[in-house]
Amino acid sequence: MPMKISNAILLLVVVTLCATFSMRIFQGLDEMMGDQYWVVDTTQGDHGWYAMGILPHVKKMPKDVVKAANMDPDSKEKYTIYAQAGDFAGDSVYGICFGIPLIMYLIWFAFILGFPDRVDPYLLPRRIFTVTVIATCSIIVNLFLMRIAADFAREPMARIANVAGNHASLLFHNAGIWFAILFSALGTHSHSAQESAAPDSRKWQTQANEKFSWMFTLLGVVTVLELVLVKSKLALPDAAVDYSVWIIWVVIFMRMFGFSPKYWVKRGRGIAIMVVGTLLTLPVFYLLERATGTLGAGFASPILAKALGPENQNIGLSLMVSIYLIFWMEFAAAIRMNGPSKSTAIEKH
Repeated sequence: MPMKISNAILLLVVVTLCATFSMRIFQGLDEMMGDQYWVVDTTQGDHGWYAMGILPHVKKMPKDVVKAANMDPDSKEKYTIYAQAGDFAGDSVYGICFGIPLIMYLIWFAFILGFPDRVDPYLLPRRIFTVTVIATCSIIVNLFLMRIAADFAREPMARIANVAGNHASLLFHNAGIWFAILFSALGTHSHSAQESAAPDSRKWQTQANEKFSWMFTLLGVVTVLELVLVKSKLALPDAAVDYSVWIIWVVIFMRMFGFSPKYWVKRGRGIAIMVVGTLLTLPVFYLLERATGTLGAGFASPILAKALGPENQNIGLSLMVSIYLIFWMEFAAAIRMNGPSKSTAIEKH
């Protein structure tokens, strides 16, 4: 049964507000740094905070002082740059960065809590506990990842890849998505005494062949697409970040809409929501960048053009499109409009 339009709008508004608030937390870290680097403070030892050495001690230093010392061959004191403004909020590619927490909160609210129309009072405490554990796991994992990524790359092109794929806010939200999917798969938030029947293994071979055939076909399509996008400077020069998200899209698409075209054609509503939602999202962030002058869309971007040259103003387009295809695909599932239409179901009977 599809979700009522009022509930669908409420779900979209709530996850958008939560994503905005979450991004503001990380933007606050950027504002704290201003035009300074956070550099590793070696005078306080190697272990760092929390008595576990997860994070190093850091201190703020003016950028010109750090650059002068690191570039001077006669300088005895060199600085290890830990972070700078942009590593936490990614304002220059805001349209890309905003999509990840949108997906995370959508999964948390719609698929774990059952918000807004399937909030079970009996299961709610257990589901809230699950979300709390997910958030805690995400934070712990990201503290380790931040330690590993303490020495950020500083080349101009790597800088954009860094902001779009590795800074703290995206790390946290990516981990939040990963743990949410894991806990949902394990069924930790809603146990049932009714066990489903074991699948008939005699049907596995035919289905497996068809699934693998179409999966590799789709992977081939996105591989060619990514190569074209990179060559056209519509994607990050380091294609690993872009390509990984396209692979995730392929996997979720097949899980959501079926593993061959004979299933896809019966799920036109969900695919339409995915495509139309993405096409509407792009101009929204384009207009937001023009209105704010700081929150970059990730494509057709004066911010990227100024930083990297006009030929690179669209390098975030591929990543942005793949992220929002995933978000709107998950949204279609959340409002229960990713299945076959009524007419298709009637014909089947």
